[in-house]
Amino acid sequence: MKRIYSFIMMAALLSACGHRASQQGAEETDSVAVAPEFQTDSICVEREDSMASVTISIDWPTSGSDSLMQSIRQYLCEELASSPIQEGEPTVKYYDNPLEAVKTTADNRYEELAASWKEIRSNGYPGMEFSFFLHSMLLENAERYVTYLTKSEGFQGGAHGFASAAGQTFRKSDGKRIGYKTVYNNKTERFEQQDQTLFKDTKSPKLYALIKEGVRSYFKEFDEPVVTDEQLKDLLISVDDINRIPLPSAPPSFTKKGLAFLYQQYEIAPYAAGMVNFDIPYDKIRPFLTPEAADLIPQ
Repeated sequence: MKRIYSFIMMAALLSACGHRASQQGAEETDSVAVAPEFQTDSICVEREDSMASVTISIDWPTSGSDSLMQSIRQYLCEELASSPIQEGEPTVKYYDNPLEAVKTTADNRYEELAASWKEIRSNGYPGMEFSFFLHSMLLENAERYVTYLTKSEGFQGGAHGFASAAGQTFRKSDGKRIGYKTVYNNKTERFEQQDQTLFKDTKSPKLYALIKEGVRSYFKEFDEPVVTDEQLKDLLISVDDINRIPLPSAPPSFTKKGLAFLYQQYEIAPYAAGMVNFDIPYDKIRPFLTPEAADLIPQ
């Protein structure tokens, strides 16, 4: 039984192709709509035939401060550069034209999938349609921050498809990303967080305790509630110490419910468990945040 991440459900409502002006965050005063300072336009391109199906969509900033728009546009270009086939760091190209960015990405992903599909067919294997869907969308336009969600999924043969989802929060005043990057350290053979702007101390025992209870809360929606640490550990993979569950590879992001944590498939749990996710209320997580992160919390 899988639990569907709330971010993904919200994103699904925004995934229709075409242009759509976003006015999320608009307020009304005496029944007169006040235009928000930050707005986006939804751009979507689809390509499909018997070999491959590709859909790429983004929410491109169209108004707001220059620093915020530039930061988010850079982020979107980075997300578009990511390919499920390519190994290593992708080459990021910055686009000024969002339609060109989305169309070029759709064409590139289609050509990759079509080539892979043809290769499999030439080796005598059945050629089920391959697919790739990438949606990078505005999730929240709050007073002090903007949060985006990027969701990707697809099928390239094998027993099942793949899926990923990650949020990213930007400080509204200057576009700074609040979070961190996860990189693999070849010397220590461990994943480490760099450019940390979210947590004061990522090794805090009290922060680890909040993460453990968050993970436990996710599994409570399964048929058999998880009560003990032993039961919880049996449901996880790649976790040596139940009291030191690592931070997710994607930085937690700011939402109305609190700080949202999301682990990718196989990151700490098997595929059947889905993507482990939970929210930690701001009143609990605030003491562990950096001052600049805590300043984003809605008043």
